[in-house]
Amino acid sequence: MESAAARVTGALRQRVLTGELRPGEPLSQSRVAAEYGVSRIPARDALQTLAAEGLVDLGAFTAVVRGTSIGELQELYELREAIEPLLTKIAVPNVGRAEIAMMTSLLGEMEARPSSIDWLAANARFHALIYTRADRVRMIELTTQLRRLTDRYLYLHVDLFGDTGRLDLEHHEILEAVGIGDAAGVAELTRRHIAKSHDYLLRHLLHRESAPQA
Repeated sequence: MESAAARVTGALRQRVLTGELRPGEPLSQSRVAAEYGVSRIPARDALQTLAAEGLVDLGAFTAVVRGTSIGELQELYELREAIEPLLTKIAVPNVGRAEIAMMTSLLGEMEARPSSIDWLAANARFHALIYTRADRVRMIELTTQLRRLTDRYLYLHVDLFGDTGRLDLEHHEILEAVGIGDAAGVAELTRRHIAKSHDYLLRHLLHRESAPQA
């Protein structure tokens, strides 16, 4: 059974990632406890977990949702580009038929043009089916955290995903390479996939920042 702290952590994390809880918004232990019908201990533990994940800044009794920045975005993607392809390369030999079948199903879900939120969730599961098969606990934890933090930017700018045709093609290429066990190929395709998404999102954010305010 899921603990109260885990339940609250998951709910708050989703609200931060999707932008329902905006940067700068305060989250006191008492507010969280009241909203979720728990004592202050699970509320405190949930806020501490989110702080460790880099989603909030923690004070004595109140956390504040962390802001976003172009500088942070670049650093997160640079870290992902350095770590995730290597982790993926290590993982490919351990990816079996079950994972490939699930990846194929998830790719079908993404190509069916679901809501942006559902698309992003399926995208996260697609990639996790590869890299979590590596026997590298610390690297998996770090990659998961980095993906979660970059997904926050994607959730906050879901209007980017009106046309996912390019991403669908890149996913097909990754899936095909996984299917034939081409670990080096999957690593390079993953690196390009991350780099292209970084460039695409960065251009979008820079355009928004330079646009005149109404």
